[in-house]
Amino acid sequence: MDPQRYIRDLSVRKTPKGIMRTLLVVSGDIPLHDDVVGFCEYGVAVETTDEHEGVYQISYIATALKVRGTHLGDTLLSSVIVRLRDDAWRFNRTPLVLTQVDPRNKPSMDLFTRFGFMDEGSDPDDPEYHLLSLEFTPQARGNYFGSTLAFF
Repeated sequence: MDPQRYIRDLSVRKTPKGIMRTLLVVSGDIPLHDDVVGFCEYGVAVETTDEHEGVYQISYIATALKVRGTHLGDTLLSSVIVRLRDDAWRFNRTPLVLTQVDPRNKPSMDLFTRFGFMDEGSDPDDPEYHLLSLEFTPQARGNYFGSTLAFF
C-alpha cells in the first residue's frame, strides 16, 4: 500500500470524538516536501459497556517502499500498543485489539506475530483475511515521543 496515496485519498469519516486516530511518520528535509513514510490507523471499534466488552481495532498499518527493512512497522505498532494500553487504563475499556490481515502478506503476519498477536483463523465476514487478536494489560501512558520518534 502506498501511504501517500492512502492519506491523500482518505475521506474524513464522522466518528465520535477520539474514537479513531491515525499515527503518521513523516520524513523529509525540504520544508513543505515531506513524505509520509508510514502510518497506522487505529481506534475503538466497539465501546466497552456494562452489557458487553469492547474492542480496539487496527484498520491499517503501512510503510513506504523506500523505508522497508528499517523496522518502521515495529515502531508504529509499538507506539500504537502504548497508546491503546493507556486508553484502556484511562477509560476502563476492554484491553483487546483486533486486526484483519491477508495471510499471504507474510511481512504483515510476521509483524503482528512478533508483538504477540494470535491468529484466530479466517474472518467469518471476510474469509480471504485472518483475524489476529492481542489481549494486553492496561497501563498509564509512557513517553509517547520516546516510543514514536524515528528518523529516515
